[in-house]
Amino acid sequence: MRRVRTRSFAAVAAAAVLLAGCSPSLGDGDGPGGDGADSTEAGGDAVAVPRPEEAPPAEDPQPESTEQDPPSPPEPMRAEGCPAPEPMSDPDGPQAQARVLDRGGDGRPRVEAVVYPRPDHEGSPWSHWGQGLVLDDGRYWSAIGDHLGPDGNSYFFAYDHESSTLTRFGDVLSNVEHQPGAWGFGKVHGQLVQGPCGEVWASTYWGTRRGLTFSDGYEGDVILRLDLASHEIEPVVTPVPRRGIPSLAGAPQVGLLYGEAVDPDTDEGRFFVVDMGSGEVILDDEVEGHTGFRNILVAADGSAYIAVGDHRLAAFRPGSESLEPADLRLPGEWLRASTEPAADGTVYGATRNPDRFFSVTPDGSVQDLGDARGYTASMALSPDGDGFLYVPGAHGNSWEQGTPLLWVDGATGEHRTVVELHDLGVEAFDLRLGGTYSIAVDADERVAYITMNAGEAGEASFGEVVLVIVELP
Repeated sequence: MRRVRTRSFAAVAAAAVLLAGCSPSLGDGDGPGGDGADSTEAGGDAVAVPRPEEAPPAEDPQPESTEQDPPSPPEPMRAEGCPAPEPMSDPDGPQAQARVLDRGGDGRPRVEAVVYPRPDHEGSPWSHWGQGLVLDDGRYWSAIGDHLGPDGNSYFFAYDHESSTLTRFGDVLSNVEHQPGAWGFGKVHGQLVQGPCGEVWASTYWGTRRGLTFSDGYEGDVILRLDLASHEIEPVVTPVPRRGIPSLAGAPQVGLLYGEAVDPDTDEGRFFVVDMGSGEVILDDEVEGHTGFRNILVAADGSAYIAVGDHRLAAFRPGSESLEPADLRLPGEWLRASTEPAADGTVYGATRNPDRFFSVTPDGSVQDLGDARGYTASMALSPDGDGFLYVPGAHGNSWEQGTPLLWVDGATGEHRTVVELHDLGVEAFDLRLGGTYSIAVDADERVAYITMNAGEAGEASFGEVVLVIVELP
């Protein structure tokens, strides 16, 4: 029987109370810079995205028989006003089985891994770029793409740790109106976000912007809503037309989805907010200095922070109508990664220029936690919430350090190595594990899921994608 974890906003609410008493700390912030547009040319109003007419309706999921089963655990907590959850179904699609790379013991963790069952057409290269998500029921969802421009496509996957099975269950192009030869959606670059009713939100991104044209079904990148029970993928809105979406985050406790939308030509961008209930864009804002466009730090009260350069942040507070300067200063030039809030409201983050770690505590103070051991594009809270895990060298050179999974103490910044993965990948698959843009931790089961770009051993760090599963000590 699949485990069901109770999802509660109680800890989040408690942390929010702490933050509410602070001066402009975690409620005001600027995010990283990136591609964007002039404030007078936002690209037009948000556009609702139709589904392709030829797409067949999803089959109604059938509840599994419970005749021999013991009583089911309680359903995950859902926000008030959510519809009754549908019975869960197993995803349908190509599958691959994880294999054991190290059985563990003598201080070593158990490690399993599986190569993503991607389509067999050529990518440019096949790769992953966005943060995956551990769902309330313990499954891990993630996405990879072919990195193409015209007809580019991205695919969604579900991993079930109980059966050690990775399933490809859907793609973007089959679920949006798109004309053959038009620009496509070769990446999912933003993180996957779980909404207040259990749904998952995602965003597309162009595979490449070289020669990009807007026409024939590609008017900019799209927000998608994924159903956990049926695995149906629904296009919702193009929040900022003629812009890409490299960064996505969410605050389900307040029902808001946050994103950064960049211009393919000017490396300028905008910040937008989508109401998860209606799917409507409620804010499209620009702030001077907006840079990086790779991460939005979300505080326990639902406030969102983006980078605006020169170590500074800007913040959006739920209920406000614009971004405002934040009274926070980063140890690096701009924000690259951040964790979800810990139980006490602490959020950990990583910067670029230089690559350093920091924490923002419930009282709004920033603590510099020292150097990262390389470019870090993803980090996850440790199971106990008193630190975080990461893999350095995100863009293909992690193997030079042995592709280590590192555990960082949130108080001291001290590092310890959990396991080195490079040799395990070479021995099992003849693949170099080059780096990751997605590490997610199931705190209840103490399992880390790491989606890694990989390539032929000794030759490349891209071209295949491998999911590594580490049972944490």
